[in-house]
Amino acid sequence: MGLVKKKAGGSPPVPPEDVRGGAAAADPLDAPLADSLADPLADPLAALGNADPSVRRDAAHALGRAPEPDAVAALARRLEEEGDAGVREAVLTALARIATPEAAAALVPFLDREDAALRNAALESLQQMPAAVAASVLLPLLGHADPDLRIFAVQGLGGLAMEPGPEPGPEPGPGPASGSGRGEWLAAVLERDADVNVGLAAVEALAEAGSPEALSSLEILARRFPDDPFVAFAVDAARSSFRGG
Repeated sequence: MGLVKKKAGGSPPVPPEDVRGGAAAADPLDAPLADSLADPLADPLAALGNADPSVRRDAAHALGRAPEPDAVAALARRLEEEGDAGVREAVLTALARIATPEAAAALVPFLDREDAALRNAALESLQQMPAAVAASVLLPLLGHADPDLRIFAVQGLGGLAMEPGPEPGPEPGPGPASGSGRGEWLAAVLERDADVNVGLAAVEALAEAGSPEALSSLEILARRFPDDPFVAFAVDAARSSFRGG
């Protein structure tokens, strides 16, 4: 077979990547994708679904600092699905920081979960919100058919950081009246709730909050459950704490 002789002065083949100015030109349609790959937090809402837990955690913190219109719904969905404890904490912190009625309402479904850690963390996040915001979702629960949810509502109300003076709240249905403060809300539980454990939770919450104005309601609870030794003990302990020992 004969050999092909190269022509003198011939140009070498041009590599494909050099055809357009020495390097492959980037497709402008790929720019958003490239940006998201370079910085996944450029879109925090999308980053909540990232495979890397550290990215999901940072995305939650970013949304808490600068909420986007759909942030609360996206954070609630993430909390529903999330298995990483650090990401859960970041999501709960973000919702507590956003602290809107929508953010408070997003936490309510987690108060009846079997996962005690998640349930308690959701309650703590509510307690970190302004009292009026948290009360707007906790007060209606005082009329819920499930006594466990009523207990969580009592615990949540007892742990709110109340401003001086009564905190306004929404109409809670069968529960305390709108415009009341924590002492009045919990006193109404002592006087009306049919479940003794809910009443005991209210006694504990009042004692921790230091609400001596509820002394008369404590006596009503004792008369409502005269044969329950736990009620007698709890009321006596709260009475002593209000009176300074």
